[in-house]
Amino acid sequence: MKVRDRIGVIVDLLMGALSCDGTIIGEEDRAARRLLGDLLLVPPDALPPEVEERIQRFRLIDFDMDRVVADFLSDPPMKKRRLLELIAKMVDADGEHDLREDDFIRDLARALGMAPSEYEDLVLLIEVQELDPDGRLKSMRDSFLDLRISDIPAEPPAAKPASVPPPIPPEARKP
Repeated sequence: MKVRDRIGVIVDLLMGALSCDGTIIGEEDRAARRLLGDLLLVPPDALPPEVEERIQRFRLIDFDMDRVVADFLSDPPMKKRRLLELIAKMVDADGEHDLREDDFIRDLARALGMAPSEYEDLVLLIEVQELDPDGRLKSMRDSFLDLRISDIPAEPPAAKPASVPPPIPPEARKP
């Protein structure tokens, strides 16, 4: 199947990827139009009206990954990889790498039925290290709480009667 026959779903994928970080502005928009122009062999400012309309009417809330990728499921792995590379190139067009864009690429790869080894070089690998692997902080916190609890007396101390100072003798008063 030719790219021109799939341009609608490619537009949807591009718009989905670019808008998942909240905005499609500036360089991302220009890069997407350049790519679409290259795919359709037209200048970026002369995209066909149906493509232009699809871009303008795109709403992320209506985006359905499974529906969009259905057209690519029977493609060979190399074509799926190429599609992921195009999307990855577009999300990096603004020079900022947003984790939501990274998640989009992962979701797209999974929807295409790709194994992580086929796309892991296109996404970030985030390793989470436990900050307190031996539990020392928890142990310290627990001992502090025990100490504070042991400082609380079993019964509150009895209130002392209020003491009233003696009156000032008259000879001590200044006239």
